[in-house]
Amino acid sequence: MSTWVVQVVIVALFALMCGALAAAWMRGRLGVAAIALFAVALGLWIAVFVAITQQFHGANNFATCQDECTPIHYVSAVAFIAAPLLISLSAVGMLVSRGSRWRERRAAHENHG
Repeated sequence: MSTWVVQVVIVALFALMCGALAAAWMRGRLGVAAIALFAVALGLWIAVFVAITQQFHGANNFATCQDECTPIHYVSAVAFIAAPLLISLSAVGMLVSRGSRWRERRAAHENHG
C-alpha cells in the first residue's frame, strides 16, 4: 500500500472540512455545520467498521495488503483514520459555536445591566 496516497487524502479532507466549517462560522451556521459533520463522520465510521468486521471485499486487510491493494483497501484506510479525526473536528466546531454564543449572551447581559 502506498501510504502517501492515504496521507494526502486525509490531509486534503481535513483541510476541506476546516474550510467548510470556517465558511459556516462566517455565515453564523457553525453549530449546524458541526453537527452535520459529526453525523456524516459517525455514519462513515460505522460503515467502515461494519465493512471491516464483515470482511467486505477484504476491507479488513487494508493495513497488510502491501503490493496487491485495491481501491477498497484505500477507501477503508482513509475512512478508518479520517472518521475519528472529523468527529474531533466537529466537536471543536460545536465547542466554538457554543462558546461564541455564550460570550454574546454575556456581553448583551453586561450591556443591559
